[in-house]
Amino acid sequence: MAVHMSINANNLTGTWPALATPFTGDGSQIDISSFENLIEHQLKSGVHGVVVCGSTGEAQCLSDDEYRQAVTLCVQIVKGRVPVISGIGASSTKRAEEIAAFLIQAKVDGILLVAPPYVKPPQSGISEHFRAVSRASRLPIVAYNIPGRTAIAISNDTLATLAQEGTICGVKDSTASLDNIIDLYSRCGDKLSILSGEDTLVHSIMATGGRGVISATANVVPERFVRLTNAASEGRWRDSLNEQCALLPIIRAMFAETNPIPVKAALKIKGLVAHSSVRLPLTAALKSTEDTLSRLLA
Repeated sequence: MAVHMSINANNLTGTWPALATPFTGDGSQIDISSFENLIEHQLKSGVHGVVVCGSTGEAQCLSDDEYRQAVTLCVQIVKGRVPVISGIGASSTKRAEEIAAFLIQAKVDGILLVAPPYVKPPQSGISEHFRAVSRASRLPIVAYNIPGRTAIAISNDTLATLAQEGTICGVKDSTASLDNIIDLYSRCGDKLSILSGEDTLVHSIMATGGRGVISATANVVPERFVRLTNAASEGRWRDSLNEQCALLPIIRAMFAETNPIPVKAALKIKGLVAHSSVRLPLTAALKSTEDTLSRLLA
């Protein structure tokens, strides 16, 4: 039975893998056995929570039924051992509210909410989008600031306002700007948990006020990201920097092609999933990518 775990700005910390969604060999269905194997591997590695149906989970390529299946499976497999956050990437606020209503029933512990992609709303529209989803779900919300995918950034003014009023408790920052992080921390302090959305910047972001990471690469090497974030949380900055540097070749390989193409190839190489299938418009990993991953993960 699923157990709700309270997420807030104080305990939203550490390593949160953004789970890939394994498919069967032909890509037509979710591979339930591989999904369970992947999640159990994350939990055994000591991750602090998991994120289902985000960018790495190919949420935009799932049918409504598959989205509900993936979320429900994740909650059932995790069984309350760590918090589960589910992504909402809808361009329409009404659609986002409908998904949020399902997530209450599914008993997830929080929402990773992206600024509405493609629409390019004004900051006032982004704010109202977040408030509407908050009212519809009453679940803790982590804002996902990834202008490279949405074509619009959530400004620090907007994030600070949403944090001060309690609409959001955290932000996954994928702006790759430490200046942005420092500015946001100076405004919000402990009212907002800042999580790295850039796997190469976990140490740096935690050294400038961040609390952890939501990571694609952590699917493949979760134990190493746990070491990194634990070291940073404990103020062992040299250890966290050394781990970050040691991870760089793997992280760069994971983003040699569009996420999650290399992640899924790596998961298959490691035997964590049965197939590396992705769905169109994504295509299979290049042989050069697979060769690099095989060498790095040997």
